[in-house]
Amino acid sequence: MAKPDPYYFDYAASIPPFEEALERYKLYSLKYPANPSSVHASGKEAGQKLLELKRRFCNLIDFKDGHLLLCSSATEANNTIIEGHRRKFPHGRILIAEDVHDSIWYATQRYKDHMDVLPLKGMDYPPSETMIRSIKPETSLICINHVCNETGKIHSLAPMAEFCFLRNIRLLIDGSQAVGHIPVSLDKIPCDYYSFSAHKFGGPRSVGGLLMRDREFEPLLSGGKQEWELRAGTENLAGLAAAVTALEISLANIDEKAKLLDKLKTNLLDKLKRQVSEVLLNTPDNGLPGFLSLSFPGFRSNEIVTALSLSGFNIATGSACHANRIEPSRIILAAGRNEKEAAGTIRISMGRGNTEKSVNELCQALLDYFVS
Repeated sequence: MAKPDPYYFDYAASIPPFEEALERYKLYSLKYPANPSSVHASGKEAGQKLLELKRRFCNLIDFKDGHLLLCSSATEANNTIIEGHRRKFPHGRILIAEDVHDSIWYATQRYKDHMDVLPLKGMDYPPSETMIRSIKPETSLICINHVCNETGKIHSLAPMAEFCFLRNIRLLIDGSQAVGHIPVSLDKIPCDYYSFSAHKFGGPRSVGGLLMRDREFEPLLSGGKQEWELRAGTENLAGLAAAVTALEISLANIDEKAKLLDKLKTNLLDKLKRQVSEVLLNTPDNGLPGFLSLSFPGFRSNEIVTALSLSGFNIATGSACHANRIEPSRIILAAGRNEKEAAGTIRISMGRGNTEKSVNELCQALLDYFVS
């Protein structure tokens, strides 16, 4: 069995797929080739397998009172709610947190007359009294993160979900950086929509979904009656089977894995701090396991990443979606860094392929860059 590259440190962007998940994809592709919507025997068998897999996936994250809408990615899932909500409630306003992924943030520009921004307080969402001031009478949807993809901040969601529930405001949570990395129990988070993407936890690409308790939105894709007529197109049965397998593997011994990743992260950070005094940490102590966002004032993030890449190490410039931009990240700025500090921000995210040896070598490569 091939092992992931020990010098790949960009697990927040995409995780090397588990071989077991790819094998399950192949198995289901060959064993259940029929369209799950077909009325013949093979189609019904595929349809039944689809329902079984959806139940298994939902049970893994304690989601028993809603539906799993299959999509191609968390980006599509987030767009589905933004666009579908805009069409369903054209006079409503959407409140968007400052640290969301661009698959939600885009709406602040496309629909700027119907959007409001929820400012961060440090890296946290603001307390209830500030939230109340951010909400207008027309606010009908709030969009937030479970885990910020640029800082690794894990948000406490129950208070926000309760806040929205009491005010009859729908809540979209982007869970793409959380599912498979930390325990997720949607039974304790009464949100309306929760998005995920399978490649973020070792499944195949182009498999994602929306866990939903509310169906009051217009479809993004039309032309078929699949998925309660909310997402036209033949359901990706094999992709869902692979995603279930990947999530099961990811959640097995998740606490032990987190301890190992945090040990690697702490060792790397301690060694860097001892020799690079100006390094700034953007990730909280209780952030995502194995995740580090670091700012180096006076340096350029793209130059750091390029130099490390030439040395064989794969790290990121805060977010993969910003990889070709040179302006400072809006999220790092919102978290409190100035432009000079934010311009030198890199993201290191560890996973199952990284070892103590490869982390030490990464640390040395960083020290060679900053100290030499």
